Amino acid sequence: MKISGTSVFDNEWYPEFCYFASRHDDVFKNFKRNPVYTRVVEYLSPEVGQACFEYIMRSRTLRLSEDEWQFFLRNDSVGNPFIAEYSAGDWNVIGSPSTLRYIKVLVDIVSLFDVDNFKTVTEIGVGYGGQCRVLMSALPLERYNLIDLPEVLALTEKFLTALNLTGDIRYIDGTHLYGDTPCDFFISDYAFSELARPVQDMYFEKVVSKAKAGYVTWDGDFFAGYGMYSGYTLDEFVAKIPSAKVFPEFPITTSPDNRLVVWGTK
Repeated sequence: MKISGTSVFDNEWYPEFCYFASRHDDVFKNFKRNPVYTRVVEYLSPEVGQACFEYIMRSRTLRLSEDEWQFFLRNDSVGNPFIAEYSAGDWNVIGSPSTLRYIKVLVDIVSLFDVDNFKTVTEIGVGYGGQCRVLMSALPLERYNLIDLPEVLALTEKFLTALNLTGDIRYIDGTHLYGDTPCDFFISDYAFSELARPVQDMYFEKVVSKAKAGYVTWDGDFFAGYGMYSGYTLDEFVAKIPSAKVFPEFPITTSPDNRLVVWGTK
């Protein structure tokens, strides 16, 4: 099935910039600072980064060593993101808010799920692959499916290649999704709630409904009434997953209306 107009961000500027950055090293080295990109992906504030750092440091489930911190923070060695210093107790780190949030999501996943049962992960709306790198490096995964626009995937592949991420990583064109994509774990941070309803229907049938467990950050119901791009409300999405649990997003990244939807938990 071929689809177009997948979301409000499927416009000429964002995908074209991603492809341009993937093809030109002089653009790639600073892509995380470009206004076209920061509007869609790299937009979190240092205050969010600090809140995520404090959240990570309070975790009793996952305690990161200094080497593990340095490994994850290498996400920021590519693309020249805006970085800041964060402090909690005797610990200090320097990194981008996005990377701190990717680690925060890892803490959530390890706390909520039996990750030893996860072999295949599917992510919809993948940014530059930062979350993929964190999860592939920390969990016993055998395969990671990345689903997005082809132009976005070109940048994602360039980023992950630059950081020498190994493993079975599949770059799946979300506009040509034909067969079902079964997986142990489904993840989508904000992206699924920003899709147009016909696209959500297709992804739900072929991906989400096949997942044994899932972690979806839902950015309110803002996009549920976004003209031609209108999608599910939170209640409509949750009703399609009988075992789903809903929590407020914490720490809040963009809006107090954001929610975390999970299923298949411990």
